[in-house]
Amino acid sequence: MLVSRFNRFFEYAPQWLLPYRWWVLTLFLATTSIMTYGMLQHFKMDMSLESWFQDDAPIKKSLDEFRGQFGSDDGIYIVYKPKDGDVFSKNALTTLQMLHEELDNRRLNLNEAGERLSDDKPNLLSRIEQIDSLYNARYQIADGDTLISKKLIGREFPTTQEEREQRRAIALSQSNFELAFFSKDFSYGGIRIKTDFGAVPISNELTKSIGSTDNLLAEDDFAFGLEEDVQLSFDASVEIEAIEYASMQMDEYLNFMTELRAITEQPKYQDFGFHYTGNAPVMEFAMNNMIEASFLLLVMVAMVVILLWVLFHSFSAVLWSILVIAASGFWTIGIGSWMGVTFSTMVVLSFMLVLAVGIADCVHVLSAYTLFRQENHDHHRAMALAYRKTGVPILLTTITTMAGMLALTLSDIPQIQVFGVTSALSVCFAFLLAVFVLPVLLDFWPPYSKTKTSKIKAEKSNNTMLHRLLCKIPGFTQRYSKTIVLSYFFIFALLAYGASQVKVDSNIAELAKEGSDIQVTFDIVDSQMMGGQNMEIFLDFGKSDALKDPRVLQSIEALQRHAEQQYSTHVVKTFSLADYVKDTHKVMKEGQDNFYTIPEDSRLTAQLLYLFNNANPVDRRNLVSDDYSKSHIALHLRNAGTFEYTAFFDEVQNDIERIFSPLRAEYPDMQLQVTGSLTLMMELIDHIAWTQIKSFSLALLTITAIMILTLGSLQAGIISMLPNLLPAIFTFGIMGLLDIPLDTDTLVIAPIIIGIAVDDTIHFLAHYKDAWFEHGDVGIALNNTVKEVGQAVAFTTLILGIGFSVLAFSDYLGLAKPGVFGSAAIFIALSADLLFLPALIQWLKPDLGRARYLNNTKLETAAE
Repeated sequence: MLVSRFNRFFEYAPQWLLPYRWWVLTLFLATTSIMTYGMLQHFKMDMSLESWFQDDAPIKKSLDEFRGQFGSDDGIYIVYKPKDGDVFSKNALTTLQMLHEELDNRRLNLNEAGERLSDDKPNLLSRIEQIDSLYNARYQIADGDTLISKKLIGREFPTTQEEREQRRAIALSQSNFELAFFSKDFSYGGIRIKTDFGAVPISNELTKSIGSTDNLLAEDDFAFGLEEDVQLSFDASVEIEAIEYASMQMDEYLNFMTELRAITEQPKYQDFGFHYTGNAPVMEFAMNNMIEASFLLLVMVAMVVILLWVLFHSFSAVLWSILVIAASGFWTIGIGSWMGVTFSTMVVLSFMLVLAVGIADCVHVLSAYTLFRQENHDHHRAMALAYRKTGVPILLTTITTMAGMLALTLSDIPQIQVFGVTSALSVCFAFLLAVFVLPVLLDFWPPYSKTKTSKIKAEKSNNTMLHRLLCKIPGFTQRYSKTIVLSYFFIFALLAYGASQVKVDSNIAELAKEGSDIQVTFDIVDSQMMGGQNMEIFLDFGKSDALKDPRVLQSIEALQRHAEQQYSTHVVKTFSLADYVKDTHKVMKEGQDNFYTIPEDSRLTAQLLYLFNNANPVDRRNLVSDDYSKSHIALHLRNAGTFEYTAFFDEVQNDIERIFSPLRAEYPDMQLQVTGSLTLMMELIDHIAWTQIKSFSLALLTITAIMILTLGSLQAGIISMLPNLLPAIFTFGIMGLLDIPLDTDTLVIAPIIIGIAVDDTIHFLAHYKDAWFEHGDVGIALNNTVKEVGQAVAFTTLILGIGFSVLAFSDYLGLAKPGVFGSAAIFIALSADLLFLPALIQWLKPDLGRARYLNNTKLETAAE
């Protein structure tokens, strides 16, 4: 029989390896050194949003096209609050002027005197392309037939209260200023910083595109050399080519924010309280939490080490277990690094998985070894018997966990595919090292030597309480088998209902604890200013001068008004070319409100756009392409989660198609797409969540099929999966019943939970099957199984459960929730294996093919 042959193989494997132990150890150390060197020298990590999408993903291509035309949408919005409570006070305007000019100088690498600074130190703020605030906000006035663009403050700084009130009145008359540059009660102000994040071409050659940094900086330099009131003409036609852009890494965001904060935290700006929104502050928040997560993971490993010592009272048991786990991780990352694989932050999850699986493998071996040593077997015999008992279950747990991880490779997200492969590799390496290297290590320094018989007896005494508790389980489950099973099914049904109510929703503001800086910031920006998020609608009509067509501009305006009214809970403010056309029309008609419209005459519209271009070429180029075929609409939004945003984005896309559909005959090639960094992030988070759910389901089906084949019984295979479903159903069910959204951070631990649960179930059923075949009595088989494997299962659960609980102390709820629910799920898995599964076996008494086994055994004996 195949299982018997495997049992014999694992029993004799240590005996075959020990004569070559120096060769095994040398090979192990050499391989570990090579893999570690590869990890140190060739390890690459890409933490950008773009790395999660295929290069030909429509959403990524749309964003690249937008950036090629209009530059980066990935900017920073700074909200400041003057201590005197008025952004138009003398002190507030003076402080704003200092800050605005310092940021402008720093982005151009100039000092306060306008002299160029040394280039020895990288200027991180050179990534700023444009700064807009009350200081330089432009409004339009007419001088006869001439349109003039003036700065609200600029060099004509208001020195008297009367002048400041005059500027306040002008600001109030500009619809685009309110909520963007000041709150309704003037207690908060806003500074918009446009950067080149995600819009820097990979090629070293300067790309002559409208969105290039080179063009914008050149124009700014030219503008600074003119008088305050300017009239500019710009007439260029540049063909935009497909450009590949360098992705933004999290450390780039962190370094930029560090530099920016170094300026704003100077004593001279102490009268302002600053709040930052945008992708950079969010990534800074995430990066800081990753640092905290790294510390907590180290604490988690330390807890595992301590618990291993407490449970085995052996330094060698602790050392060899940690060495096997660490080597498995190093081998995985090392081979990936040598092959040029680019990793993501999910590599941390691979380490957590190998920690869980590796600990389980080592604990089961060491626990069985300890048991046989306590039964007075010598070292070599105890090791042989331990591997005979645990070898096949460890092999099966490796196969099932690898199958679950490899199911993730069906995802169309590259980083999920890498995570699936690397996790499967790490589990495979953990198995190989536990079977072929751990015996050699145990022989060099065994947990128990012949001279430590008193220690063995102490171990046996220390475990008496646990053994007594475990020994009571079979009798208890036999007496109350139906009650236990029905109780678990009731709980299962209740939690399944709760799981059906859970919603997949990730909200960055809700991942921080109450009162944290990021929560306060989003609350202020959403309630007082124009919102902490923004969405772009990219409009490509595929035809020159389309944006001079009044019908096109009217459709843009109609979409803006619809979005502001229909989605007022999300949309705070919108901006588009249509707003400037209406403002120019009103200004040229002596400020009459009834002319704040899109003219019906296409010639008049073209004239207004010509005037706007000459008066304010920077804003014009930020809004529409030179050939007037492409434009965009900016929607500024209140912060929300992916559950709300995903539905909202879909509805907006439908509105776009509906509102612009009458123009399809005139512009058959038009492409209108919701895009932007926020859209990319929301798409990614939602996609990861549903990919994980699908992959998790596929993994369960795959593992069930493997269990059916292994146990040789459909009934037994299905029974084996019920305890494995309970931990995941428990996690999702409790979250659903408590109305806690299921985010990507919580969902990604599902493979780890199912991996741990399956491991313990396989060990239990494999031991039960052997005992059942030997005795043919369910009670005896369960007693022997609980005695042999119960301790190891309890040890594994205790180690991993307490280890995961360390994460609950994180201030970042994205880490704390997986710690709480992961730890709870691990302990639920233990109760399912030690209570529910024995009770189910007592009640159903599944046929595991004992008659077939005995018949095959007789045939093998006769053949010998």
